[in-house]
Amino acid sequence: QALPQLVSSARGPSSTLAMALRLASLRRFCSKPVPLGLPSQSSLKASFKSFGDSVKGFKAGQYFEEKYFWEKANVGPFFLMLLFTPTIYRSLKDAYWTRQLRKMNTEEIISDRYDWLKVSMIQDEVEAELLKEVPVGGFQPLQLGPSSPP
Repeated sequence: QALPQLVSSARGPSSTLAMALRLASLRRFCSKPVPLGLPSQSSLKASFKSFGDSVKGFKAGQYFEEKYFWEKANVGPFFLMLLFTPTIYRSLKDAYWTRQLRKMNTEEIISDRYDWLKVSMIQDEVEAELLKEVPVGGFQPLQLGPSSPP
């Protein structure tokens, strides 16, 4: 019993309170236990089914009717979509052009390598032909004056 008091006093009352709040908030997101064999009300399958039903039941004419839109409809998603459409569009456009330019850049690199290989092959052929014309003893160095100072 002395050990938990010692640990809690070492941490301080604020850390104990923070841990209690953390556990309470975590517990809020946990679902209630359901006995085996009984269907769970908050299961993932049920939530997807309710989402599918709400999407199937959506009627644009009724939703955008003025009285329903301002008094009953959940307009949050609509205005969020309206607000973020330019950002989403710009992001998708940037992603598309980044991919296209990366593909074009790869093609240009490959093309440049082929051009470099072609030029190198031509240089090698020219050097080989010039080496055939070299005299047997090689070229004599060109001397512009006496080799020793006067």
